[in-house]
Amino acid sequence: MRHGLMKKLGVVAAIAAAGVSLAACGSSKSSSSSSSNKTTTITFWNGFTSTDGDVLKQIVKDYNKTNKDHVKVKMDIMTWDNFNQKLPTGITAKKAPDFVAMNYGDMASYVANGTMKDMGDFYKQNGVDKSNFETTARNLGVINGKTYFVPMQVQGMYLYWNKKLFKKAGLNPNNPPKTWDELATDAKKISKLGNNTQGFAMPKDGSAIMYNLLQDNGAKLLNGSEKKSALNSAATKKSFDYLQQLIYKDGVGPKNISGAEADNLMLAGSLGLYINGPWLNSGLKKNNIDYGISTLVQAKQGDKKAILDGVGFGIPTSTSDSKTKAIYSFVKYWNTTKIGKKWSLENKCAPYLKSVAANKDIKKDKLVSTMYKQIGYAKPYYPGNKNMSNITTNVINPSIEKVLAGNNTTSVMKSASKQVDSTLSGN
Repeated sequence: MRHGLMKKLGVVAAIAAAGVSLAACGSSKSSSSSSSNKTTTITFWNGFTSTDGDVLKQIVKDYNKTNKDHVKVKMDIMTWDNFNQKLPTGITAKKAPDFVAMNYGDMASYVANGTMKDMGDFYKQNGVDKSNFETTARNLGVINGKTYFVPMQVQGMYLYWNKKLFKKAGLNPNNPPKTWDELATDAKKISKLGNNTQGFAMPKDGSAIMYNLLQDNGAKLLNGSEKKSALNSAATKKSFDYLQQLIYKDGVGPKNISGAEADNLMLAGSLGLYINGPWLNSGLKKNNIDYGISTLVQAKQGDKKAILDGVGFGIPTSTSDSKTKAIYSFVKYWNTTKIGKKWSLENKCAPYLKSVAANKDIKKDKLVSTMYKQIGYAKPYYPGNKNMSNITTNVINPSIEKVLAGNNTTSVMKSASKQVDSTLSGN
């Protein structure tokens, strides 16, 4: 499952249409339960189509078998593209699922158009310990002071390196780069190995990597009020120049490659260094790649900056209030130490429940415990801003492509800044 690298065109407009329809029509769903002993069936959509989906299916199956609340979850897994196409129209037609698991980057647009319910009272339910959630993870679902989403998974971007290629290039396989400059140095050495070996890959749709690089260098995308672009700066140019030097001029990696293609290079064992999310782990293990994972490289030694992303549970406004108790039953089950541990260990995801992080098996797992270190200082990137999806798709990713193609970085930066202003003003 890939998160955050490429946002979908047309989603925001579709969400807006759903919001207008709901304002006019209201909700007409009814509960399938009329008594405490009758089973309530709740429908659930998500985009976990990879091996993580198999784990999710087992968790849902176990919940359906063991829960004492007379609840049955009927789950529909689809690609995230499909999800973002179907959900807005489903809300409009009152055929949306009762609850969803949604990428945090897409949430703000739904909330802005009034198509998601406030879930703040979840943390007041019996058996829910609000203090057990990492504050940063919990706050991912907070928009304008209200909780619209409850954590399901959190993640960030991490550094992956191929230990076999490190050895061949004369590098210490147990000492990955700690800074962007060290990454460039190591990537150059690896790229000289030949035989189609690449030192580092920067996808043309790699907005998640770009946002981290910008933040590390002190660049800001938006001003304090988030109403104007702050992209036109020396720190932004430094970030653009770095990538152009590394890829276009030094040639340590492909100049025109998608995230999926870059993944395949890493999975084939021909890429030395790469930045990606936790979902890459399963494929690397399946392909028997000798690799390591570490917290994200920094602009300077000792810095601790990273962007926090994730997936959260949400309830469309088309869902009947009579379903809330049943939905909360499953979300509460999900946010137990047992399930959190299973999800983290089997999918190699950082835990966001403190009780899971403290578990001895989690601490023994080098991959999971390493990723958890980053959760302590990672922060959401402009959370709750409904324009981020459009800015990512229509401004940042095209700008990355231009930078990697050798276009003048100052011109790319100025053009991108104007486009951000235009997006924010609604033009």
